[in-house]
Amino acid sequence: MSCDLIVVGAGPAGLFATYYAGFRGLTVALVDSLPELGGQVTAMYPEKAILDVAGFPTVKGRDLVTGLVEQARTAVPVELLGRTANDLVADGSGVRLTLDDGTVVQGVRW
Repeated sequence: MSCDLIVVGAGPAGLFATYYAGFRGLTVALVDSLPELGGQVTAMYPEKAILDVAGFPTVKGRDLVTGLVEQARTAVPVELLGRTANDLVADGSGVRLTLDDGTVVQGVRW
């Protein structure tokens, strides 16, 4: 498969990057070794109050991730979850990312 941008990591930063790329008209592949979106926030502390997110004096991890996932999915990314990035090769046409299950994602250079 090919796309304009490959985001490795589906935690808060990766989810926002996915949204923003889609907002700007790019096609996106979102890769994470965990089986669900949200990164460590989802995996380790969904009920913890997070105190350092802009615009929220306090927000539970689960609620933050719910909003970020909803926002990111407006970009209609290809979600490649439960897969680990193994190899990244840059060439004249962009980058090629190989995942542990053999999937190859081509990020095209503009």
